[in-house]
Amino acid sequence: MSVVPTYGANSTSFINSYSQQNTASSELNQDQFLSMLVAQMSYQDPLAPMDSQQFAAQLAQFTSVEQLVQMNASLDASLEAQLLMNQAVNNTMSAQLMGLNVEAINETVVLDDGESTPIMYELPGTATTVTVTIYDDDGSVVKTEVLGMQPAGEHTYEWDGTNDLGVSVNNGEYTFEVTAATSEGNSLQVDQFITGIITGVIYEDGSAVLKIGNLPVYLSNVTALNLPDEG
Repeated sequence: MSVVPTYGANSTSFINSYSQQNTASSELNQDQFLSMLVAQMSYQDPLAPMDSQQFAAQLAQFTSVEQLVQMNASLDASLEAQLLMNQAVNNTMSAQLMGLNVEAINETVVLDDGESTPIMYELPGTATTVTVTIYDDDGSVVKTEVLGMQPAGEHTYEWDGTNDLGVSVNNGEYTFEVTAATSEGNSLQVDQFITGIITGVIYEDGSAVLKIGNLPVYLSNVTALNLPDEG
């Protein structure tokens, strides 16, 4: 003859036993919680029925858990919808920027048939030493060139497409860094940028990327948009 275990209103034995049998983690989802509550009511001791206050507390706990799950799901859906909307707006706006003059933060130089896009930078003060360093995709130094004294203002450096040994390197995209120091040896903050006419728009992973010739410009790096100079 089998014996059906009974549990009083204040006993936690049933809850612990059910949790261990139905989940390996310490957290129950809402279906498991509801099943546990129904089973607990079915097996309660008739001589010591579940206290109404305890039953109400467990129902309130279940309701709170369910509301939190629904809130999280709604929040995730809202964030995803907002992301898609922002992406669509950016893509639509990018197509209307064709022909405008753009200024953008830049650390990329493109080499094509031995000719590179200009490396542009701005010095906040007079620099005794200016160093331009060019890196490949692996982060290895391709070329380092030390320039002489330069005054404050905007400057342009034209890379000849060779490495430190004077050998021409392959076409492609490279990154660059411009550093500067004063006569006292103090470093200057150097702003690296690009300016030019937007000639095209490409899409990478659903996001718009502007093009100045062969140089990609990301919308997040754009600092100013101007009408092209007339004349």
